[in-house]
Amino acid sequence: MLRLVTSIAIAVLLMQPAQAQRERDRDWELLGEKRVGFNVDRDVIDIGQSEDWFRNRSYRALRFEAERSDVHMIAIRLVYLNGHAEDLRIDRQIREGGRLPIDLRGERSYLKQIEMTYRSRPDFRGQAVIKVYGEPARRRERPVAEEGGRGEVMLGEQRVGFRVDRDTINVNQSEDWFRNRSFRSLRFRADGNDVHMMAIRLVYLNGHTEDLRVDRRIRAGGDMRVELRGDRSYLRQIEMTYRSRPNFEGQAVIQVFAEPSRRRDRVDRG
Repeated sequence: MLRLVTSIAIAVLLMQPAQAQRERDRDWELLGEKRVGFNVDRDVIDIGQSEDWFRNRSYRALRFEAERSDVHMIAIRLVYLNGHAEDLRIDRQIREGGRLPIDLRGERSYLKQIEMTYRSRPDFRGQAVIKVYGEPARRRERPVAEEGGRGEVMLGEQRVGFRVDRDTINVNQSEDWFRNRSFRSLRFRADGNDVHMMAIRLVYLNGHTEDLRVDRRIRAGGDMRVELRGDRSYLRQIEMTYRSRPNFEGQAVIQVFAEPSRRRDRVDRG
């Protein structure tokens, strides 16, 4: 009986790491796969996704899996939508059924393709297959209209794409929400990277627009305040034109906070 209990306990302990591994694997996304030719020493996996698809996705690690045969991975090149390339020297053997994890040392997004240089060891069970998975970065999504510091209200946020020079934050609030709210200034905060803000357009629920020429750099972790020259309310969206300077510490994220006016009376739209 003691031997039986001991065997069950050992089995449970062995199952726990495997179960934890399966839980982690469910979070990984398949980015693509490629058959390794007998004489081919370089292959490309095209991600085949648009910039919009990547807007809310970034990865902190990649995992390369070999099936049907061993593959000796020599080097990997990551190519991004903006044409930038990142070279990773590997020089490691991936055994059949094995995995090669790559820590990206920061969050990556906007991947266009993954170029691989390798040596394969073909056998007669079939060609080797390389599968590439991405581990999504865990980001805490912030709700619209979240309370910020100094009594401010967060109107929204937007990730800055590598090639995008214009983005829109939809405020997503009804006319009733604005009825007793008006704002005296907006504060734009950049996280993860510098952003050069060139112009801002405010669009109101009634279709009226207001153009603000800015032409200022917002440092990563810094703020830019825009005075509204009077109380504003009924904002439908905030359109931004900018230049970003992407790096690989993470994408830039622009957050917009509004400072409420001290007026308590109802204001007209726009």
